[in-house]
Amino acid sequence: MKNTLHTITVLIFILTTQVIFALDGTGTLVSGSITRSFAFHCPGTSVAPNLPVMLVLHGDGGTGAGIKGYSGFDAVSNTQNFLAVYPDAKNSSWNRYADNVPGDAGLNNPSAPDDVLFISDLIAYLCANYQINSQKVYVAGHSAGGFMCYNLALQLPNKIAAFCPVAGNLWGDNTFINNAFSNSFVKVPIYHIHGDADGTVGYPDPDFTPVAWAEWPLSGFSYPTCNNSTYTSTLSILTNSVTKLSFCAPTSTVKEVSLVRIHGGGHNWPNVSGFNAALSIWNFCNTYLKTSATSCAITTGEKEISNSSTVFVYPNPSSGFFSLSNEKNISQIKVFDVLGKEVSCIKATENNYSINNNAKGIYSLQINFANGDKTVKKLIIE
Repeated sequence: MKNTLHTITVLIFILTTQVIFALDGTGTLVSGSITRSFAFHCPGTSVAPNLPVMLVLHGDGGTGAGIKGYSGFDAVSNTQNFLAVYPDAKNSSWNRYADNVPGDAGLNNPSAPDDVLFISDLIAYLCANYQINSQKVYVAGHSAGGFMCYNLALQLPNKIAAFCPVAGNLWGDNTFINNAFSNSFVKVPIYHIHGDADGTVGYPDPDFTPVAWAEWPLSGFSYPTCNNSTYTSTLSILTNSVTKLSFCAPTSTVKEVSLVRIHGGGHNWPNVSGFNAALSIWNFCNTYLKTSATSCAITTGEKEISNSSTVFVYPNPSSGFFSLSNEKNISQIKVFDVLGKEVSCIKATENNYSINNNAKGIYSLQINFANGDKTVKKLIIE
C-alpha cells in the first residue's frame, strides 16, 4: 500500500511540475524599419534548443496576448513540448491581401507594414536567438489571422511546414493568386477549421454539398495538390458536431488538405465539448516537416559554422565573468537573455568579459568573426 501511495505521489509531482515550470515572455525585432512585437510560451524555465514552433495569429482588433489567452495553445505547448509564439499585427490589423507588392498595395496603402516580411523575419529571429527546429515551423490564425495564414501559404511555403486557418479565407489580387496556384505553386498541408453558421466570414461549403471548384479556397489548394477540385469524403471527429471534409487524403507523396466543419459554430474560436481545436491543430501539424529548411539548431553550444573560427567559452557555467578562445579573430559579441532581450556585455581585460546583468540563467552569445563567420554559444550563469 505504501509503495502504491508513493507511486501516486511521484506521478502527481511530475504532472504538477510539468505545469508549473513554463515560461511566458515577450520580444521585439525590427522588420522593414519597424519595431514589431510578439509574446511567447514554452515548457521549462528557458527556451530549449530545437523546439518546434507554432505561430498563432490573432484577428482584427486583437493582440498576440489576446489570442494567447483564449486559443489554448499554451496548455498544448506544455504537454507537447513546442514553442508557441503570438505575433502582434501593427495597429491590430494584418495586411493579409495576397499580392506580390510589399505592404498593402492591393488596398491602395503601399506604405503599410509588410507582414509577410515580418513573419519571415520573426522565423529568422527565433532561429538566431532560440535555435528552433526550422523544419517544424507551423502557423495557425483566427479570422483575419486565418486570412494571413492563407497568404503565407502562398508566399512562405519554403519556411512554414503546415497552415491552419480558423474562420478565415484567402483574399487578394486575382492575377497573383491564379499564378500562385499554377506556375509557382508549392504543395502545402492545409487544415481549415470553420463554423458553418459563421456570419462574419462565410463557411467555405455553404450548401454542404461537394461541387467542383465551389469550396474556396480549399479547392484552389487541393486541385494542384491531388487533382481534386472538391472534397471526396467526410469523417466525424470525436463528436457528431465536428466533421472533417477531406479534399486531399495524406499519403507518402500527398499533403493533406481538409476542412473541419463545426456544426452550428459561429465566428468565435471553436468551443465544442470533446474537441480541442489547439490540440487538433498541433496533431495535424506535427506530422509534417519542412525538409528544405536550413537547420538553425545547435547542440550544447558547440556547433561551428567554420572550423577556422572555432571558439570556446570558459568557465561555463560561470558567475558572469567569462573568457573566449580565439579572441583575436572575434569582431563583435552580443549577449541575449532567454526572453531575447540584449544584455550589456563589457570587455573587462584582454580576452575577459563581464555580463552586467549577471542574474542566474541561460544566455546566448552571438559571436561574429572578422572573416564574416558567426556562431551562437550558450553561457550558463549560476
